[in-house]
Amino acid sequence: MDMSPVIAVHLTTILGAVATGPVALWARKTGAHRPRLHRAAGYAWVTLMLVAATSAIFIRDYRLPNIDGYTPIHVLIPVVYGMLFLAFWFLAKGNITGHRKTMQRLYIGACGVAGAFTLLPGRYLGNLVFGQWLGLISPTYQPPQGTPMIAQILINTPLWVWGLLAVLLVLGFSQTRSRTVGLPRITLLPLGLGAFSLYGTISAFGTSPAVLGSWFATAILLVLVVTQLPLPAGSRYDSATRQFQLPGSWIPMALIMAIFLTKYVVGVSLVMHPELKVHANFSLAIGTLYGVFSGIFAGRAIRLVRLALRPAPTLPVLNA
Repeated sequence: MDMSPVIAVHLTTILGAVATGPVALWARKTGAHRPRLHRAAGYAWVTLMLVAATSAIFIRDYRLPNIDGYTPIHVLIPVVYGMLFLAFWFLAKGNITGHRKTMQRLYIGACGVAGAFTLLPGRYLGNLVFGQWLGLISPTYQPPQGTPMIAQILINTPLWVWGLLAVLLVLGFSQTRSRTVGLPRITLLPLGLGAFSLYGTISAFGTSPAVLGSWFATAILLVLVVTQLPLPAGSRYDSATRQFQLPGSWIPMALIMAIFLTKYVVGVSLVMHPELKVHANFSLAIGTLYGVFSGIFAGRAIRLVRLALRPAPTLPVLNA
């Protein structure tokens, strides 16, 4: 990909947003509250993000998995527009906390995670920084003879896989802290990861009835088991605000990484040993494993949904 005017504008605005964002966030801190600096840096950051997102519409990349040149990272375009709208909607409603959290999450996701993805070797900016500027890599680098197999596997892993891993890590870490969330976020995570695990099963072994049956049977079994377990201490549902108060947990992170690593290992195994695709024991074992992860996620979400559906306790009526 050559440096075109559109790419130059995109990179310049992204780098400007990466540098401007921390200034706006710092200026709003309680101990260093500087409203004028916050507004100036904030409006500059929003302008840079809008230009970066708009310019990205005209940038195509046919090297990664794509639809007419639009790759998974292009999903950030509507995300940026949507979260900026949400942030200013919160501001108009006087919800400063919602505005601040939305802006923080957008900076971390768009400038942090996506920025790290674009700096990977093989991406244009990554080759520019680490290759032309620092001279640390070559765009045509190939592992030398005798390179350990694990190193060759990592080098030949498509770049979008590392971007996906970064997103999943951020998602997993967000579950380790105490948080207040609504019902949509409670259900979206298990639905998304359940679809991801089902996709991993189908992409590896097709629509084999035996493999899909093992996935569904195991998932249902784990749902039945997990829904019988008590909720973690500190789990609450406020019917007035329709919000859940949840303690932090490392279980979602472990399940997310387990699904990702299973798909990664299965993909590598099938590349190295294609005959495993029709090996009944291997395919059934993987389908069952995916079902375990999906069932645990779904069971945890169903427990919280049942908590929300419980009737509110009634207060006793005192006779005068």
